[in-house]
Amino acid sequence: MKKILLSIILFFGLFITNAQTLTVTTDKNPALVGEQILIKFTVNAKAKDFKSPNFQGLRILSGPNSSSSSSYSFVNGESKSEITTTYSYYVSASKEGNYTISSASVNANKKTISSNPLTIKVVKGKKQENNNIEKNLFITVNTTKKNIIVGEQIIVSYKLHTRLELENTELSQLPNLNGFWKKDLESSSRFKREVIDGIPYNTAIIKKTVLTAQKSGKLEIDPIKVTCSIRITNQRNRRDPFANFFNTYNVREEIVSSKKITINVKDLPSPKPNNFSGGVGNFEISSKTDKNELNANDALTYTIKLTGTGNIELIKPFLIDFPKDFEVYDPKITEKIFQGGNKRSIKTFEYLLIPRYKGDYKIPSYNFSFFDTKQKKYVTKKTQSHSINVLKSNNDENNTTSFSQQKVESVNNDINYIKNSTIFSEKNNQKINLTIIYILFFLPIILMILLSIILSVRNKNPLNLIDKKHKLAKKIASKRLKKANEFLKAKNYDGFYEEIEKSLWGYFSDKFKVDIINLSKDSINDYFTKYEISKDVKNQFIDLINSCELERYSPASNKSEQVNSLLSEAEKIIINVEAELK
Repeated sequence: MKKILLSIILFFGLFITNAQTLTVTTDKNPALVGEQILIKFTVNAKAKDFKSPNFQGLRILSGPNSSSSSSYSFVNGESKSEITTTYSYYVSASKEGNYTISSASVNANKKTISSNPLTIKVVKGKKQENNNIEKNLFITVNTTKKNIIVGEQIIVSYKLHTRLELENTELSQLPNLNGFWKKDLESSSRFKREVIDGIPYNTAIIKKTVLTAQKSGKLEIDPIKVTCSIRITNQRNRRDPFANFFNTYNVREEIVSSKKITINVKDLPSPKPNNFSGGVGNFEISSKTDKNELNANDALTYTIKLTGTGNIELIKPFLIDFPKDFEVYDPKITEKIFQGGNKRSIKTFEYLLIPRYKGDYKIPSYNFSFFDTKQKKYVTKKTQSHSINVLKSNNDENNTTSFSQQKVESVNNDINYIKNSTIFSEKNNQKINLTIIYILFFLPIILMILLSIILSVRNKNPLNLIDKKHKLAKKIASKRLKKANEFLKAKNYDGFYEEIEKSLWGYFSDKFKVDIINLSKDSINDYFTKYEISKDVKNQFIDLINSCELERYSPASNKSEQVNSLLSEAEKIIINVEAELK
């Protein structure tokens, strides 16, 4: 009985637990002078006592017209019921201006709820040219900035505007972005109303990209091309009215192109700080360790966290001056990049460290320099330093301390000990100069210390890191291709194409020692020519990058067709480049 009663309470509770809200929407904003505008007030409950708002100069053509609907569902043992009540008006404006519709109110579940005010912009209409394709179907390009510096990011949006009925759209040509590093953003292809020069259009963002300038000068962004299938209604057949119900339209294809745009890019000011990272934007940096005390041969994690806005994706791992008795592994890099770095993003570098010997060590602070786009100057920020106490290893075999950590006992004691067992003499019964003994004893030690310092400095040299990547370019690219294959198995085709693209660009950067900020298809052409890579291989390499770019924006239904061939082509082209370099 108790269970039944509880069920009844829960059942009826579903009708009252959801918070009620009164929302207001319109089908046109902006609207044209004299145009009919639909205003809807909707509440998610059974309602009464609706109080109309003040329409402030708008002419009411009809309303309020009330309607209600209800739905009931039972899923996974849970009941759900929804009731919706709607009050609608049709209004119009006789002149241009901004019209604010005040709050409306209604009584729902014995509570009075109100809507938010709504402002509608009304603009003067313009005579529409129905027969001109160019006036009724076109692409506009919007950029956040047109004057930037090297390393600075901008967002480029491509909008398709139409007054025609479109059956399908497809990207047929992507812009050439030489001189820019690019990151494509997700964009909604939903059409929204937009008024341009007094004419209403259905508008959709077809492509949105973050561009990072790689070099100075006047950089041109070539047009984007879209193939549009236009539905054209046939004229009515007066002799056969029944024919009007069938085959009433034809489909016509039109290629629409955007205009070429120019971005003015200036060089970064000189002189640059010695530790300049290439970062351009606004950043904060911090560091931490997961422990400050551990045994020798145990592992600790040192993490650098970089947050901010700007070209954060292009910032490479930091060359930290770790203690020489620490074994250091390549950092694990994680990124949370929002809008290509134009919103506050996070990038972390996790270094795995293994101290081999007992002692007190210090991980020094790291100075991170970048160009602040707001202050228009170079800024240096630093991490905190960390003291690490390394205890004896639990493994007896590894309890020996490093040579650098060994304490040389008193020289006098050592010499006295030697002299107790051995007497050195000359023919003239004069003692051998002790300076020679000191030199012979300490020279190997000094040489070993100097060698250790030289090797340590050499290993921390950025050029050595570049050389290492140069040698491992094929291996690094293969890892990316394996990751691409994982995306493929998960049917994540966008991730697949992006990873293939990254593997090709990354291979080129590492193999030919090209900084990421200087990557472009022009640089591929220049370096392949310089190292006498055949024209066929060069064209295949560039064509493969272009194919990945196009496939990412092809309809979802077609994306599974080329994936297997692209993966094998990427593997093959890297092998071919390696073969021609030998």
